[in-house]
Amino acid sequence: MDQPRYVIIHGHFYQPPRESPWTGLVLPEPGAAPFANWNERILSECYNANARAHVTTERVVRISNNYEVLNFDLGPTLGAWLERHGKLAYRAFQRGEEISAELYGGHGNSIAQSYSHSILPLLNERDRAVQIEWGIRDFQYRFKRRPEGIWLPECAADEATLASLARANLKFTILAPEQGRFESNTASVHQAGPFWWRRGAEEIAVFRYNRELSAEVSFSDALDDGAALADRIAAYAGDLAPGAALMLATDGETFGHHKRIGAAELARATAALKERDGIVLTNCAQYLAAHPPSGTFQIDGASSWSCPHGVERWRSDCGCRMDAATSQGWRAPLHEAMEFVKHHSADVYDRFAAEIAADPLNALMESMSIMANADIAVSDEFFRRHNIADEEKQIRLMRLFEMERAAYAALTSCAWFFDDFGGLEGRIALKWAARAIELAAEVAPSIENELLARLRAIRSNRREVGDAATLYLSLKTREARGRV
Repeated sequence: MDQPRYVIIHGHFYQPPRESPWTGLVLPEPGAAPFANWNERILSECYNANARAHVTTERVVRISNNYEVLNFDLGPTLGAWLERHGKLAYRAFQRGEEISAELYGGHGNSIAQSYSHSILPLLNERDRAVQIEWGIRDFQYRFKRRPEGIWLPECAADEATLASLARANLKFTILAPEQGRFESNTASVHQAGPFWWRRGAEEIAVFRYNRELSAEVSFSDALDDGAALADRIAAYAGDLAPGAALMLATDGETFGHHKRIGAAELARATAALKERDGIVLTNCAQYLAAHPPSGTFQIDGASSWSCPHGVERWRSDCGCRMDAATSQGWRAPLHEAMEFVKHHSADVYDRFAAEIAADPLNALMESMSIMANADIAVSDEFFRRHNIADEEKQIRLMRLFEMERAAYAALTSCAWFFDDFGGLEGRIALKWAARAIELAAEVAPSIENELLARLRAIRSNRREVGDAATLYLSLKTREARGRV
């Protein structure tokens, strides 16, 4: 009897750190009306909707937790917000992990995401390693196990990034089909793999998602009818060899926010797929455990799933934009300005953390364990392990950790994705940069004047915004008023 064909549906769930770096509160975002902010709106439309997706069949209403059938990553900044403000959805993510791990012999649906959603090929080796390790530790706190795989922000990868994943002992990641060369004697154009990427002793498995099918779900009308979507998925899977896997991947917010009935129709589609002979829904980790990589993958340079120019969308005027009338000449100098803040924070950390911890880089790598988890026993164990008994030194080191986290947040990819830095996403980066500079200035001379000089040369496409320095200062003023 032929083996079944396998189907993996991946949802990338993520929101940038919208909270105030000073108060931890999300300020009002009028565009999200009637909700107070975009996190609240998307929680209602998507995260809660997928936690309790309603499907009506023959006058019976069934409520499904879509996280039990999705391969998914829960971005750390979103996970932290949901833990406090979206407990129903947060628990549904965790329940989806628990149920799938029971079903698949310990191989749960959830995978990690590097912490701050920065573009990893644009980071140096130290910062890549920290972002990956922080993502792993945030995952361990939320899902109580070590992740087997990881989602790369914007699927951005190059050889150095894949090597960093391998050194972190991760088993797999997911890329777009055009990001490199996938080679296998048995692979069809629709096959997800996995494939081996190897460099010397370093190796990691790479899954590829199906671009055509994923685009139909993300940008066309495939989610208008779940039953028809199941037929479409089955048709693609029918082109595979027995035992092979098909993957579609999209932003998790597609299921309910971008596509308003997406959560219910996803539940309808997965229910229909479960009833089909010869089709098995699974996740990456379980499939990899049962089907080791049979081909190879090579990548020649930095690439991503959303920029045909590699990773230029996040550092140059590459041509990627929504409005052809806008200029993206601001991208390169803004990226350089935020890198300036990040490099300063790293220098400050390396200098002053060395006065406190015997191994400051290792302490930084481990710090997410205590930044994600407020349990005093966890921080006590951390400081005991690093032989830091003095309470004043503990506080100073925690301030340095927070400085580094703020500096990484200033490089969140969303700030460069859209047509102008004057939108919500660019403002997030500027606010976190301000916070990083403020914390660094507690122990070292401030670089704010030099940053402002850089920002004054960056002009917005929006007349009311002006230059980036003016926006930076207005954001600081607004935040200061909110703290009074």
